[in-house]
Amino acid sequence: MSFNADKKREHEAQAEKALRDKDYAKAFFHTAKAADFGFNLAEMSEGRLARAYLEDANELLEIAARLKEKSKQEAEKDKAKQIVREETVEDQSSSEWQLSKRPDIRLDDVAGLDEVKKALREDVILPFQHPDVYDRFGVRGGGGVLMYGPPGNGKTFIAKAIAGELDAAFFAVDASQIKDKYVGETEKNMRRLFEEARAHERAVIFLDEIDAIVQKRGAQKVNAVTQFLIMADGITNMKDGGMLLLLGATNKPWSIDPAALRPGRFGRQIYVGLPDKSARKGIIRYCLRNVPVEDDFPFGKAAGKMAGFSGADVTEVCRRAKKQAILRQIETGENEVVTMKDLNRIISAFTPSVSKNDLAAFEKWREEHGAGGQ
Repeated sequence: MSFNADKKREHEAQAEKALRDKDYAKAFFHTAKAADFGFNLAEMSEGRLARAYLEDANELLEIAARLKEKSKQEAEKDKAKQIVREETVEDQSSSEWQLSKRPDIRLDDVAGLDEVKKALREDVILPFQHPDVYDRFGVRGGGGVLMYGPPGNGKTFIAKAIAGELDAAFFAVDASQIKDKYVGETEKNMRRLFEEARAHERAVIFLDEIDAIVQKRGAQKVNAVTQFLIMADGITNMKDGGMLLLLGATNKPWSIDPAALRPGRFGRQIYVGLPDKSARKGIIRYCLRNVPVEDDFPFGKAAGKMAGFSGADVTEVCRRAKKQAILRQIETGENEVVTMKDLNRIISAFTPSVSKNDLAAFEKWREEHGAGGQ
């Protein structure tokens, strides 16, 4: 799911840039591509989240239709076809296991979540940055860290920030890239991932939706869970000063096999909850960076109106507000800006993706497992 979400955001950003350059053919192409990935996300989701993705994808299609008409008027058909060919070649050349560039972000770049960042620095960052001090007191770093909580609150961004703090190679893998319907292939994929990571002196493996790989064992086959436990146990036995950190993320911690939560595996669990007002303000600033906004835009006021929103919700509100400004510019031909009125219009009709029942379920699990975090 994270692959589709990342691709959708990428094409949306490129569409916005193309529109600023008045390259309507390119803007049409990237908007249509974003809609395609939006429909993929709707198919992979359930309930309100699925409906939200579907509504958004349909809106993107509407904008794409207008941009297509505009591109015809600008005689850009041939240019759009060339862009399609280039994008297709680029997508086909990417590798499933391609190593991401080392992230250049740090935990300080994460908006809010102060308790989460404090726990990560003490339990993850410092043991690797000061191994001699920890060895002197008989405390050893390593093992894995599980970040859990409602979706859309920055667990992937935090994982990138940790890799950035440690100057480590970063492997970001969705559970769907590991799982395979054929017998034995899931286990092979898992071994290959850990082997590639161990080839680096310093590496971070981030497994998103880890619950899909290490579900509670019952009547189903348990080979994948067993293979994961074996690979995770080997992390603490790195030699020659090597470092391999395992990070997992889940929206369903109660679905994970208890054996995976033992020390040395995902023995440290950190709750990543909804952003506070300060974090929401930071997210809004980030979403509207390099975007024309009205003078003295009230970022604090906007953040205050989105209490109970997830990070993804805040991002979505900003994206829709930008889209309103885009539509106005297409219609008027004048340079438009994002206004507080745009955000108010979106917020008044927006339903947060995380319900009170969802939050209660996480709180119950935290109490039962003594898991920390925000």
